[in-house]
Amino acid sequence: MSTIRHLLQPHFEAIATHIDSDPDRLVIAANVECTFTIVSSDDSSKPVIVRIDHGEVSVSTDSPQSPAFGLVAKPEQWEAFFSKSVTRPYQSFWGMLRVIGADQGVSVTGDQTLFGEHARLWRIVLDRMRDALHGEEARARLDEPPVDEVQEDDAVVGRYLWTEMEEYGKVKIFYETAGSGPQDLLFLHTAGSDSRQYHSLMNNATMQARCTMYAFDLPAHGRSSLGSRQVPGGYALTEEAYLDAIGKVILRLKLRDAVVCGASMAGHVCLAAATRAHELGVRGAIPCEGCEHLPFTQPIYEIGGADTSLLDPERVCGMCAPSSPDYYKRQIWWQYSSQGYGIFSGDLKFYFRGWDGRGRMEHIDTDYCPVYMLTGEYDYSCTTEASKATADKIPGAMFEPMEGLGHFPLTENPKVVMPYLLRALDFVQKRREDAP
Repeated sequence: MSTIRHLLQPHFEAIATHIDSDPDRLVIAANVECTFTIVSSDDSSKPVIVRIDHGEVSVSTDSPQSPAFGLVAKPEQWEAFFSKSVTRPYQSFWGMLRVIGADQGVSVTGDQTLFGEHARLWRIVLDRMRDALHGEEARARLDEPPVDEVQEDDAVVGRYLWTEMEEYGKVKIFYETAGSGPQDLLFLHTAGSDSRQYHSLMNNATMQARCTMYAFDLPAHGRSSLGSRQVPGGYALTEEAYLDAIGKVILRLKLRDAVVCGASMAGHVCLAAATRAHELGVRGAIPCEGCEHLPFTQPIYEIGGADTSLLDPERVCGMCAPSSPDYYKRQIWWQYSSQGYGIFSGDLKFYFRGWDGRGRMEHIDTDYCPVYMLTGEYDYSCTTEASKATADKIPGAMFEPMEGLGHFPLTENPKVVMPYLLRALDFVQKRREDAP
């Protein structure tokens, strides 16, 4: 088994070229002076040393400066990370930290605050190292949006509505709509984000003909206001508050036979909505990256410092598939960087601790509310195995794993997710038609 030095040293020249070509590096390294190491846990005396000196990044086996922090993993784990055919959770070091952890050899040594402050930089270094190892051509990574997505007159229209919510009080909700198809489809955003996640799908001509699509920002998210009973920094999402918001939006917008769809915490709440479908007027659920329960385990959210506008997008983008286009991953990064104080951590309180559907999945009425579950193969947070185990408990539900997609399938690669989404809609509508 090769040490990290044996693995990387033959490629130092190509690695330097790839790092120099990355436009993010030019921005974030300009005023940085820092040294960190990439270490094999079985031979810590032979690290690879990365030095950043006011814009210049060098990779070597020797440095006069002591490292501020080190990224540590076993040799076989580094080989999996740098593999050309990478599998979860090795698409990111964040995934390795969360899933494998210190007990099994993956850790961060040294200054945890500096590790967090430079998260974007060490992530870029690792990614460009992977490219260099496999002979990929060094390139500027500022991808243009797909041609069919750039429209002179964007189809998405946004408006506001006032509503009263049990937990939040009076709140002004921002929502968007597009399409004129016969099926009302309500998209729900992930933790710490907003309805901008669905602009690509909402501008898709096939989806517009098939559905009338809606998406809204939860209170204090995106462009929705803080509720009259909400205190900045005191937010903690609950199942009841989430379902109340969904029910109020369905009622106010007069949605008929609404199908709800969303990923991550929205995947969880799609399952919650299915358990109360008659009450809410939900006639179909397409939960993505969801399951009946996830244990409270979030070590990666407890290290790295306090700048959540940098750390939150870095941590979540590690859950994307490595093959997803850079353009979409950059949009996800920016959306996660632009949320309000305490919003993402408040959503995680629902994702990990507030949601527990165990014992309720077996009672979902899938004649009234058909359920079609989807999960990406690269999702190490809610795995395909966890989602399938939940689907198996729901009478008449379907589950399909999605190749080449991660934790944000509806956002990170719209072209790839479209066939899965259309199959899910076909299933929901046919199941309703065939129901007694």
